[in-house]
Amino acid sequence: MPIVCIIVYMMLDSQRDSKIPENSTNDFHLIIESTYAHPTLTDYYINLTPFITLSIFVAALLVILNISIFCTTVAKVLKQVDAKQWGPSIFLCSLYPCIGCAALATILVPKAWLICHTVMHLCFTVGAVALRELCFRYIESEANYIKATDAAALVFNTPPCCCCCRCFPDAMPSKPKLCILRYMIWQMPFIQGSIMLVLNLIYYGEQDLYKNVMIYFMPFIVCSILLGIWALNIIVRVVTTMRSGCGLMKKMFCLQLILLLCKLQYMLLDSQLNSVTLGNSYPMNHTVYKQTIINLLILIEMVLVSILVQNAYKTSPPENGK
Repeated sequence: MPIVCIIVYMMLDSQRDSKIPENSTNDFHLIIESTYAHPTLTDYYINLTPFITLSIFVAALLVILNISIFCTTVAKVLKQVDAKQWGPSIFLCSLYPCIGCAALATILVPKAWLICHTVMHLCFTVGAVALRELCFRYIESEANYIKATDAAALVFNTPPCCCCCRCFPDAMPSKPKLCILRYMIWQMPFIQGSIMLVLNLIYYGEQDLYKNVMIYFMPFIVCSILLGIWALNIIVRVVTTMRSGCGLMKKMFCLQLILLLCKLQYMLLDSQLNSVTLGNSYPMNHTVYKQTIINLLILIEMVLVSILVQNAYKTSPPENGK
């Protein structure tokens, strides 16, 4: 009889223990949602904290400063740069205040973070197309480059594929080769735009599904960007040999900073800040504070990069390339 009682007690105890994880799991999910969920716009502005309010004020000032730098840069471009180069030069300079506005919008509307992040992401892809166009504006056209007596060979051993392309020999430029390079750059805005559109539709339709499928899109995003950067690097380096005074490497560096600061840095900080306790419970939770910190940093960096861009685009290269 005591043995039977012991067995019954153990069965009841095991059943009670089996219920505890279920309750604790539900509590855990509630904690996760209150910590990482994006608040609604009403909840966000009703519960503003001093830190978030100050961050909005500072972010707005940084955007105004960035736009002021851009206007100054445009004035210098119109005054000192050849008229043929106005379009792509001004467009490339406008990317940085656009990114600043997207970062400010993320702070103002936290739930729209993926849309704003998409804007930052696509700024790089369309900027690559504009920089390629600017390269050939310096030498008038692709046909003029091919006919040029001092046209340099196309060097395929360039970053970011310099390690895996050592076996490729240098090739003299031709219309088909330049056409392939053009398509490799143009594919970025189309492929990246299509992928980011799908991801936005998934995220704002079903966030759990977004977390599950996001990893499967990453190889396509990475491969598309690597191909585009590789082709752009080839063109920039070749045009630089003909027009060394145009500062294309500096312009290329400014463009790559968009990818480094708004994509790679964003992902790194997003993962690293999860190990630090920020904010309180919903609505001013960890996610709100984390996004605010990251986007404030991006705004500060975009102001600094805009100053660098002003120095890179304010003058036109001499005709002889010296």
